[in-house]
Amino acid sequence: MKGYFRQAGRTALRTFDFRGRASRAEFLVYVVLSQAPLMVLHWTASWFAPAQVADAITLAAVYCVSGALFALSVRRFHDFGRSGWWSIPLLVLIGRALVLDLIGLTAGWTVRSAIEGVLSYVDWLLTLPAVAAFVALVAWRGTSGDNRFGPEAPVVAPVAPADAGGGALQT
Repeated sequence: MKGYFRQAGRTALRTFDFRGRASRAEFLVYVVLSQAPLMVLHWTASWFAPAQVADAITLAAVYCVSGALFALSVRRFHDFGRSGWWSIPLLVLIGRALVLDLIGLTAGWTVRSAIEGVLSYVDWLLTLPAVAAFVALVAWRGTSGDNRFGPEAPVVAPVAPADAGGGALQT
């Protein structure tokens, strides 16, 4: 488990680094591990702060997580030899959601719903490419060896617990 947290830490440190490559494991580990602190933060903030303040705190944290996720998606596309520009549909869809949340927080839900009604037609155009890009990031294996974006991304291997007794269950 330490290896996964170490990998998530390395990804967070490379938040605005769009160069190089990222493995499929790095992408998945960051996506999963970045959600747990957001849930804890939202729960804690909603417990101790008024609803609007808790929503603002959570939205600020989501902006931070999304910045790292965008850079990671660019590096992930580099891992299978594609340009980082392939991640633009993801950026636009995530950015749309974050901007609408910000509008809802500052101007109210009536203004947000009016804007969202106009954007609903754009959603049909953005959702399919964004889902396809996300599935590619998760499912495609990276190219073996070096490519034009750098050396092969290191794979995170889970650390196995010490095996006492040759693998047999001890009772």
